Amino acid sequence: MKTTAAIALGLTAATRFCAAQTPLSTLIVPIPPQGTPFTSTVSACDTVPAFAVVGVPNGTFFPGTTTIFLPPQASAASSTFVDTVNNLTEVVIASPLPGTCADVSLPPDATATVDPSAAGPSSTSGAGTCPLEGCSATVDEAAQRVIGLINEVAIASQNLQAAAKQIGAKKARGLEPRFNPLTDIVPALKDIAATLTFGLPSISSLPPFPAGCDSDTIVVALIDFVRIHQALLNILIGRAGLLSFSPILAEHTDGDGVEKFPNPVGAAIAGALRVIETGVDALAFALIGLIPTRQPCLKQQQGSIDGTLQDAINAYQS
Repeated sequence: MKTTAAIALGLTAATRFCAAQTPLSTLIVPIPPQGTPFTSTVSACDTVPAFAVVGVPNGTFFPGTTTIFLPPQASAASSTFVDTVNNLTEVVIASPLPGTCADVSLPPDATATVDPSAAGPSSTSGAGTCPLEGCSATVDEAAQRVIGLINEVAIASQNLQAAAKQIGAKKARGLEPRFNPLTDIVPALKDIAATLTFGLPSISSLPPFPAGCDSDTIVVALIDFVRIHQALLNILIGRAGLLSFSPILAEHTDGDGVEKFPNPVGAAIAGALRVIETGVDALAFALIGLIPTRQPCLKQQQGSIDGTLQDAINAYQS
């Protein structure tokens, strides 16, 4: 296989190849093995320093569309990879989150396969229900505060995808397991819930936003969060069957039979997801109050993410 068409991932506002004078934080972007390695730099913004984006051809070719969500200060771009032997195509899209600036804390393999229509505006929900785009460059400070909170939990959700893919993975013989859902998944889920819990008071006191640039950009940020978080939840749902959920069996003291106790790992993950569900609902209700003109879209997004959250909870509590 080889690449027959590739558009270099221009993820930066300014690109410099290995020319930085001081070491930069690095975001590794895995690309299909037939891709060409690249190094770029995203310029500093506000209090966030510049960071390097390095494309490494150690990823897996996955026919379809793969979306990599990046901080707002990065630039949108896409690359196309073609498997000529099997006549298959993969499109990798670099999509910056709404807003103007955000910290980057994404690990290698923090990517998601996203159906662009899965959480976006639905053709059956009525024309104009959800905005198709915002205007990040001109949002005011209050709107940026709301967008910043949404982006923080969006990035945290994408950050957790790589760890979620390790659930149920087999370890090499003779090696001690390095992955533990109770320490690598559950605390991170709780951190997402805590970010929402502690961040909501700072935006709930804001006055409602009128229809226009600010409100639309906030809604677009929420749509991106729903997509990213649903990608995480779908990974968790898919890996649930690989984790041992055999109930612990204990005999009744009267000897009449056995009693099933829930698997503690599954119970812990399900419990953390319930807390996130509470936080997401609180966020949605806060946004409905802040952006009454987009209430149908916000309710649609809330229903979509709640449904996937419930599926994930059911997968881990059964």
